[in-house]
Amino acid sequence: MERIIKIGKTLRNNWKKSVFGAFVVYYGASTLKERYQINILMRAACKEAAKYGDALIPIDRNPTLVTVILNPVANKRKAKKDYEKYCEPLLLLAGLQVDVIQTTSEGNAKEVVETLRGTEAIIVAGGDGTLSETVTGLLRRNDEANRFPLGVLPLGRTNSLGNILFPGGEGVEKVKQLIQACMAIIENNTTWKDVMKIEPIDTGDETPNKPVYALTSIEWGAFRDTLSKKDKYWIYGPLRGYVSYIFNGYKNSLCWECSGSLKYSPPCHGCENCVTKKPEIKRKWAFFIPNTQAAPQLEPKSITNPECAVINELCFKSTDFRIQPQVNDGLSALSVGLGKNKYTYTEFVSEGWRRLNGESDTPEVIKARTIELRPLENKSDVVIAIDQEEFDVKPVKITLLPKMVKFFCKPE
Repeated sequence: MERIIKIGKTLRNNWKKSVFGAFVVYYGASTLKERYQINILMRAACKEAAKYGDALIPIDRNPTLVTVILNPVANKRKAKKDYEKYCEPLLLLAGLQVDVIQTTSEGNAKEVVETLRGTEAIIVAGGDGTLSETVTGLLRRNDEANRFPLGVLPLGRTNSLGNILFPGGEGVEKVKQLIQACMAIIENNTTWKDVMKIEPIDTGDETPNKPVYALTSIEWGAFRDTLSKKDKYWIYGPLRGYVSYIFNGYKNSLCWECSGSLKYSPPCHGCENCVTKKPEIKRKWAFFIPNTQAAPQLEPKSITNPECAVINELCFKSTDFRIQPQVNDGLSALSVGLGKNKYTYTEFVSEGWRRLNGESDTPEVIKARTIELRPLENKSDVVIAIDQEEFDVKPVKITLLPKMVKFFCKPE
C-alpha cells in the first residue's frame, strides 16, 4: 500500500512528465496495434492474390501486361511508398506483368497515355489530378477501338472517384481500400462510368485548347476556394476543414460571386441527335475470370426525341456553383447546383460545417445533357476546379458522354 501511495505522489509531483509519458505509451500502443492489423490484412490479401498467380494460363500467351501510371509526389510524396508496400506485391503475386511509369511533371500522364502501346490495362496510382490526366489522354487517342480498362489506386491527397469505387479512410481502413482496389483489378470486376467533356468555346481572342475530361465534378465559388486552403491549417489535424471556414469566411480573396449564363439541352436516353456509337472493345485476354459485361450499345437511328435539340437558357448569380454527372432511373445527366447569392459570415461557416458533415449540399437547379457556360467576367485570379484541378474561368462547353470509360470496381 505504501508503495502505491509513493507512486501516486511521484506522478502528482511530476504531472507534466506523467502526462507526456502516458501520451507516448498510448501512441506507441496504437501504432503497434495498427501495424499488427495491417500485417494480418496484407497476409490474407497476398494468399488470395497468389491463387490467381498459381492458376494456369494458355501456352500461347504471355502473362497479362498492365501499365501503372504512378505519380511519385502525390499525397506529399507518400504515394510511391504506399504503392510499393501495399499494391505492387498483390499485383505481382497475381501473375500480372507490371510496367511502372512514373510521371515527371504536371501533364505528363496525358502525354504517356496518348502514346502508350502494347498494354492491356492502365492502373492509375495517384489522386484526382493524375486520374483526370489519364482519362484525358485516353479519350484524346485516335485508336478508339483500343480503349483500355482503368484501375484506380487512391494514393493521392484527393481521391473523389477512388473513394466512390472503394470507400476507405485512414490507417487500417486506407489499407483495406487499397487491397480492394487491387483485388478488383486481379478479379476483373468492371463497370462503365460517365465522363464530362469540357471544350473551350472559341471567342476569337485566342486559339482554343484541346478538350479535357472530368469524372466527378466542376466546382466554382467560395466554398470550393475555402476547402482548397484547408491544408494550410495542417496543424489542426482532422479539424483543419472546420478551421478553414472560420479563418476564411470573411476574406475577399474568395470568389463570392459566380455569375454568368447557361445554355443547356435536356437529358436524353439516346437518339440520333446525341448518341455516338461506342466502338467495340476487342481483346485477346479476359484476365483470370471471364467478364461477360459488354459496353452498352444503343441504336440511335431507331430513336427520335424532338426535345433533345431544344436549347434553354438560364442566367445565374451565386456564391456556389457545381456540375456533377448523375444517373437516375437509368438516365445519365449533368446535375447543375447553385447555392445562395449571399451569405453572412455565420451562415457561411455553418453551411460549410454542415457540408463537411454530409448534411447539406448545393441545391440542384437543372439537369442537362450539354451545357454552354459563359461567365459574366473573365478575371485572372478566379479559378474553377475540374476534378479538383484548378483552371482559369473561361467560356466552355460541357458534354456528358454516358458510359464512356470502363473502370475496375468492387463486385456488386
